[in-house]
Amino acid sequence: MIQNKAEDKILSHNLTRNEKYLSLLNNMDHKDVTVGEIAELGHQFMRKEKLHHHFFGGHSLFKNALHLALFSLKLPFEYDNETLLKKPINKNESLEIIKLFERRISERVPVEYLTEEALYLGKPFYVNKHVLVPRSLMNTRFRDFLNGIHWENNRVLDLCTGSGCIGITLALMNPKIKVDLADISLEALEVSKKNIQRYFLHDRVNCIQSDLFENIKEKYDLIITNPPYVTEKEYRACPDEFKNEPKIALTAGEQGLDIINKIIERARNHLNPNGTLIAEVGYTVAKRLKKKYRKVPFQWLNYRKSLQRESVLDTLIRWSGYLDSVFLCKAEGLPKFKV
Repeated sequence: MIQNKAEDKILSHNLTRNEKYLSLLNNMDHKDVTVGEIAELGHQFMRKEKLHHHFFGGHSLFKNALHLALFSLKLPFEYDNETLLKKPINKNESLEIIKLFERRISERVPVEYLTEEALYLGKPFYVNKHVLVPRSLMNTRFRDFLNGIHWENNRVLDLCTGSGCIGITLALMNPKIKVDLADISLEALEVSKKNIQRYFLHDRVNCIQSDLFENIKEKYDLIITNPPYVTEKEYRACPDEFKNEPKIALTAGEQGLDIINKIIERARNHLNPNGTLIAEVGYTVAKRLKKKYRKVPFQWLNYRKSLQRESVLDTLIRWSGYLDSVFLCKAEGLPKFKV
């Protein structure tokens, strides 16, 4: 039972939030509280604490809060459903929602880690703290990618796979292909396996623990990767939400090139003669790659999508929507690497 006296309950170490939470709960003896009202309370606290939206819900902190409320209540994630927003909730339900708000606010935990689920191209994927929250924007071109591949053995390698969302999405889009999901992290591959199970893809999607190409034995028509490419300086400037994600999946040295250099220089050995390497590297790394590999015929693509709302990080990412961020390169154009 929830006690009526404020001093009997500590819901937040922030005194202002704690008082407002307790006031809300104590007043519920006399006044109904709705889903929309408690979500708005969480939204106000998130704004006051200057949380980063972490690209959730169209960059909306209100949707951050509302999603957590709907998740806690086991209600559909229908943000504009007036019937859901006006649904009254009881004290115990409110308390569980408040606990989620506090983790989101005080620990800066991304929404997707709290719910253990993220949407990628509209499909749900299991996630936890061992993988990045899926947000690669090259998925807007997946159909084009698949249509442009010269298929010989119908094999795809998703390198630095994390949750497996890229490779699994491609497998769902093309039932003829077989996909290997490779990652250095065993914990990440456990997440990938759960997502393979979720979509019943055991016969076509496989996990390989590998430091890049170390344990890769096959040749592929397509190698696709969203590797770590954040510089150490960029990482230090990131909001705390990003620092709750695995650093190994984000950073790649002082120039952001440590991982992608190895991929570019070794990928040809693991591609069929007419195979293709596709990588998302962000526009700052793209500039460095163009300078470093002047003779490599990269085909550069932008994201086809601009982002909204403005922190410094948001502005950089918004502009990256108009700049080169993803490259394609045929096997014959890649450097020859001597083993």
